[in-house]
Amino acid sequence: MTGIVAEGEWQDGVFHFPIRVYYEDTDVGGMVYHGRYVSFFERVRTESIRNTAADVNHLFDLPEAEGGPLTYVVSNINIRYHRQAKVGDVLIGHSKVTKVRAAAIEVQQWITRDGEMVTEAEVLVAVIGTDGRPKRWPNSARICWQKWMDEAAESQR
Repeated sequence: MTGIVAEGEWQDGVFHFPIRVYYEDTDVGGMVYHGRYVSFFERVRTESIRNTAADVNHLFDLPEAEGGPLTYVVSNINIRYHRQAKVGDVLIGHSKVTKVRAAAIEVQQWITRDGEMVTEAEVLVAVIGTDGRPKRWPNSARICWQKWMDEAAESQR
């Protein structure tokens, strides 16, 4: 089976991605384990950049002459929990860029169920070289981040 992919969509600078809660995501009581939300947020961010100039694989494959190879690291994450999700729930993960820095982005993320807030996070994601030190975004990736941030800001006006 080829060509089958889980897809989300961009709307007004916000990426929306469905997440089904499986038994493996839960504690013994059937509620989503609190640490699992970090994985959900990572999945949403990864899907939001798939097949773009900001894609993890694209940055990792950049030649040295273009500033690569590069990779992402979460530098800071602040999570607030509002409601419990449980096995079988279908959640929607949302992600939007709120600030583009020289070597990082600030991202607001949240997960909803039936339009109600389940959890939210503010995330600082840096880009680093193979030496583990921060590197500047290549222009092609910076353009992606800036476009998504501008679309989100414009939709809020």
